[in-house]
Amino acid sequence: MPRYRPLSLPRVPLAQQLTANLIPDPVTPTPAALVATPISFPSLLRRARAVRDGAHFSYVSPLPLPFPYDIPVDAQMDRNERIEQTLRTYEAPMPPYGEAHAAPVAPGRRTPPYPDARLVAFSPDTHATCVPHLDVGDTAAWIASTSGQVAASSGPSLGLDEAALYGEAVPGHEAQARQALSEWASGRAVCITFDPAYRVSESDGAGVHFLARDEVPEKNIKEALSALHASQRSLDTAKTHAPWSLRYGGHQFGEWAGQLGDGRAVSLLETQHPTTGARWDVQLKGAGRTPYSRFADGLATLKSSVREFLASEYMTALQIPTSRALCVVSLPATRVERERVQTAALTLRLASSWLRIGNFEIHSNRGEWESVRVLGEYVARELFGWTDVVKGASDAPRRPWAQRLVREVGERNARTWALWQVYGFMHGVLNTDNIALLGETIDYGPYGFMDVFDEDRACNHSDWMHRYTYRQQPAMLLFAIERLYDALAPLIGFEEVHERAPQPGELLAASAQDVALWADAAEAHRASVCTAVEDTMHRAWEHGWAQRLGIRTKAASIKELVLSLLEALRGLDMTHALRALCTLDLDAVQEQAAARILVERSAPPGTDVGEAERALTAWLPTYKAWRARDPRDSAEVRASMCAFNPSFVLRNWLIDEVTERLEQANDTAFLERVRSLCAHPFDDQTDAELGRIGVPLHERLPSCSS
Repeated sequence: MPRYRPLSLPRVPLAQQLTANLIPDPVTPTPAALVATPISFPSLLRRARAVRDGAHFSYVSPLPLPFPYDIPVDAQMDRNERIEQTLRTYEAPMPPYGEAHAAPVAPGRRTPPYPDARLVAFSPDTHATCVPHLDVGDTAAWIASTSGQVAASSGPSLGLDEAALYGEAVPGHEAQARQALSEWASGRAVCITFDPAYRVSESDGAGVHFLARDEVPEKNIKEALSALHASQRSLDTAKTHAPWSLRYGGHQFGEWAGQLGDGRAVSLLETQHPTTGARWDVQLKGAGRTPYSRFADGLATLKSSVREFLASEYMTALQIPTSRALCVVSLPATRVERERVQTAALTLRLASSWLRIGNFEIHSNRGEWESVRVLGEYVARELFGWTDVVKGASDAPRRPWAQRLVREVGERNARTWALWQVYGFMHGVLNTDNIALLGETIDYGPYGFMDVFDEDRACNHSDWMHRYTYRQQPAMLLFAIERLYDALAPLIGFEEVHERAPQPGELLAASAQDVALWADAAEAHRASVCTAVEDTMHRAWEHGWAQRLGIRTKAASIKELVLSLLEALRGLDMTHALRALCTLDLDAVQEQAAARILVERSAPPGTDVGEAERALTAWLPTYKAWRARDPRDSAEVRASMCAFNPSFVLRNWLIDEVTERLEQANDTAFLERVRSLCAHPFDDQTDAELGRIGVPLHERLPSCSS
């Protein structure tokens, strides 16, 4: 299999690329808007603002600098021009006419204050599963060999030959490949390409196009937008590329929050696994300010980056759909202020798509129905693979897709969330802007895995209403799917009335009364969609619990069996209790003795052991009756259970320990050992391994701090 350096990594076909299908921010209408030309206004790329004209995304390059920016004073220059001039140095310079590539490392990214970077974490599993065609060189070996060396750098950044960022792997140049990965993952090396025939003009600078349109009447904007939609911009994007950030809104803690968007995330490209064809949107988190950053600095802490990296590994091992993390890059000299001053870092992460329910909500909330249509057609055809859905202008029959899309999003997430409940995962921030359309777990903030079982536990200190507790998570999915249904209701109703999907531009001509009538027509199907989502979640939940409990025969629902078990587990460590259950030969042990063993292995200090034993003693006969229906040998059943009941659980205090050791002594060896535990949580030796690295299981109280 050929392997490529970062800036030559093959992209998905043009017809499938997000930026070739969706509508750009008018401030950055093309990748050319990012280049440092005398007429560009790069401050607009970093300024928090309401993005207009139905845009789905903004072209933007990574810039992980502390905010507000430190702009040198020049008495001979206008203050605003000085800001623009300084920021221009961080953008790729305009390539000579006729050349397709801009320089991948801009002048401002070569010297301080642009931060130096250090690779501290790498996932071989993510590399093999997602991007095996990316040349990573000796990354894993280098991280291991430099553990404890505080001053070590994964560069040298400034001395790297730019040619090393392009092309296929070169045997014997493993260190150079690792340096190229570090450049890419730190946001220093950026791929921005142009049509070779492109010439700069006064209308192409970042911000100029936008500012020139401020007084354009709304009717003319709609006409221009309709033409843009119909063409799908295929000719404009054929030979161009640049990173981007998504525009979306969301309901946060049940209330509409307006425009949100990728405030610290920048997608670099979309690529495909060379064998499976699986698509991956490669993104930097903590990459600096974007138009969606609001009051934030656009940075991420080392702690939050490590949390996401390890959670991605652990969730993957549990076979719960999730985004992935390839590596973490620390910025040792860059400090960020949160609850305390911390070290900054970036995560190079991947997902099948980073589109979320909030991407539809922002457009429906603002009446941008053409944007809803364009986004829906792209998701249906390119992400869900529904080849019967027509995208853009076409004479082909336009089969309805809107209601089907809501149900598909709901059922994909239902299967994922069911596994959250089965394994005791609590997301912490189930706002609609954090729920992926493709059903993967994304945006790991203040998450937690259940330890001492408590259904009403909230692992987000900001969730003072306890909206996102373990008990509430299934209801929160239904709330989110209802909001997606609201966002697509006029299109669902349109398809009901017309027995087809809308054509490009057709929704622009609709009156407010038309939209309201279509939304009303959609109500006839709302209940059936929600019921389908609930049923899917319940079936997946029962299947997951059947695997954990070693129950193969399901002549009836196991709901009551599971609910009574969860009641019995109150106050016990969920993971340890279920792992202990795997080891018991229930044919040879009486219920009371078995209950005592389970409690001894899972009760934290101070637990009412007597009450826990009584509850489990009462539950075990019913469980044994279920097990008795299985013709398999009991040893075979126990072995099967061990494959679904981890002996290791990723706890928040362990992540704190990892981060502290990284910050104090660059102990990457400790991080790698914890990553290995996350990647192999079902192995029998993981409990002993955890003990050997010096972190007793109940040394600290559990914490879910963000």
